[in-house]
Amino acid sequence: MCGRYCGLNVIVEGNRITKVEGMPEHFVSKGRICAKGLASAQLESDPKRLIYPLKRVGERGSGKWKKISWDQAYEIITQRLNQLREKWGPASLVYHRGRAPDWGSNWSYVQRFMNVWGSPNIATHSHNCHMARALGHVHTYGGHPIPDYDKCKLMILWGYNPAYTSVVNHAKRILDAKQNGAKIVVIDPRFTNTASKADIYLRMRPGTDGALALGMLHVIIQEELYDRDFVKQWTVGFEELKEFIKAYPPQKVEDITWVPAEKIAEVARLYARNKPAILEDANGIDQHTNVVQTVRAMAILQAITGNLDIPGGHLFVPPLPLKNMTLSEKLPSKTQSLSTHPLYYNLCRISTVEMLDAIETGKPYPVRGLIVQGSGLSIISSNSDRVNKTLGKVDFIVVHDLYLTADAKIADLVLPSKTFFECPLPIFYPFGYGPSADVGMMGIVNKIVDPPGECKSDAEFIFEMGRRLGLKDYFPWETVEEAFDEELSPSGFTVKDLQNNPQGIIIPFSPHTLYKKYERIGFNTPSKKVEIYSETFKKLGYDSLPNFVEPAESPISTPEVAEKFPLIGGTGLKLGIFTHSQYRTLGWLNEIVPESYVEIHPQTAAGLGINDGERVKIETQRGCIDVRAKITEATDSRVVFITYGWGQPYAHGASVNALTDMMNRCPISGANGNRSFLCRIRKA
Repeated sequence: MCGRYCGLNVIVEGNRITKVEGMPEHFVSKGRICAKGLASAQLESDPKRLIYPLKRVGERGSGKWKKISWDQAYEIITQRLNQLREKWGPASLVYHRGRAPDWGSNWSYVQRFMNVWGSPNIATHSHNCHMARALGHVHTYGGHPIPDYDKCKLMILWGYNPAYTSVVNHAKRILDAKQNGAKIVVIDPRFTNTASKADIYLRMRPGTDGALALGMLHVIIQEELYDRDFVKQWTVGFEELKEFIKAYPPQKVEDITWVPAEKIAEVARLYARNKPAILEDANGIDQHTNVVQTVRAMAILQAITGNLDIPGGHLFVPPLPLKNMTLSEKLPSKTQSLSTHPLYYNLCRISTVEMLDAIETGKPYPVRGLIVQGSGLSIISSNSDRVNKTLGKVDFIVVHDLYLTADAKIADLVLPSKTFFECPLPIFYPFGYGPSADVGMMGIVNKIVDPPGECKSDAEFIFEMGRRLGLKDYFPWETVEEAFDEELSPSGFTVKDLQNNPQGIIIPFSPHTLYKKYERIGFNTPSKKVEIYSETFKKLGYDSLPNFVEPAESPISTPEVAEKFPLIGGTGLKLGIFTHSQYRTLGWLNEIVPESYVEIHPQTAAGLGINDGERVKIETQRGCIDVRAKITEATDSRVVFITYGWGQPYAHGASVNALTDMMNRCPISGANGNRSFLCRIRKA
């Protein structure tokens, strides 16, 4: 249901799930369970689920459908995609993949299909979730390390609220570390559940995280608190950085970020003097127009303090022993993609915004076919109105999902998907979501019940579609379990082994493979060192040092807009009981949070004559939505936070991305400024 992968015990009567409980023996969750897990029992009986393939028989958006068989659906797909390939070439097909139900094996099989089909154009929303940050890490020290919470003395949690979004994993480990003496610093524009447990809390202006990181670098370098030996032996560009950060003294950074200069200096000194320490950036850093350079500054902080690849710091953990199932070598090397951000493409193919640009302009070539699987382009993408209009230009659209989504409303074929209760799927615990940083972990989601109607899993759909399109040699397996066994083969485990170990299988890493690997093999960068100064960025026309750039829309960068829209708005109010746009139909979760709302400071609300619980209108240059007001001191009086994820036609509420801007983007990753834009509020 999310990326944390807790152990669930499911009680079944006949083919009906009656209850879901925590699994006490699970290595990570140990019987703990969140609201999503408890409410998941309602997923199977949700009357709004799709259960049969549907073919559109009216105009797009008319809501006129005809029930068809899967054979008929595959015949239509085969005919239309073959026509598309013959007339426009294989690259005119885009496969848009969302999170549901998993990024692991299913993501590999999406890539496999598109590589053997001959299209490089796999699109995701990852430019606004994780991958922009990954770019900053990869192009500083060659990878995206994970935090070793269990052995650290200090944790800086930056834009991260695990006490709400990772309650049974990271939050528990963080609080255990605090109980053992570790200090916690939380940096976030909103006072979160996690901030309530912090020793120090810094509230900054949304989108100014990069300036704050540079202010901390200024203090650490000017006061010579950095790790001299590590900097001398394992970094390039330190002297250039030393000169560069002179422009960011704490007093100047206070003017930019709203964080008092003395607090900037205090946290910088605390971080530099308490080794091993963690500085963990998270999803709150995403969705800003300066995200990659912001993360570069944070990565440099980790590096010059000597907190890389050491116990209690940030670890570059080895990959799990799995077979690469993507067949990337089958994609012709000269195939041009739709990408306009080459560094992003190397990590995660193309972004949603690049795909939409190509559909709208026809450049570098037209997009004629689109497969959307487990995704919500119209709801999750910035500027929802533009997205809906743009998608209507695609000749042939197939949607494979649990529900009749906004994207499905304009599709030609809508195909029903299985839930995670209805199909097996290996899971591999990425990003440090195992029980500790020094072990890997794998497990499997078991099939619990048969699906209603004629639903098919993501893998089943991909495999059969590939076979029908003449790609049988690349999808030879009789069952999905056979494919999973092949993927698992280097590990020595099988699907049966995973099924026999529902608590998971632990793969320990030796200290030799875990700590200070750079002393033997260097860092995974062109120089084999931490690249404070990036020649790669310089060659592509980006700033070679992590320069701070104002958010594209802010009181500083667009004062003329701020005159009409004086408040800084953000969609960063992430509700841990949902996952992105999912699970809005589950009754128990809707009892907890029945509708979208906006957090407003009491002083701001009083000035606008708004009372707690009243309906308000939030407006930007792009649109307007109607939500409830929640009066709270969690936010600054100049800032409002809006919950996101609502807006699907089968659920309720307006899409917050009716307010956000798609055209101003991070130049390196294409990320949008959904968490730092200008708005105004009035009573509805």
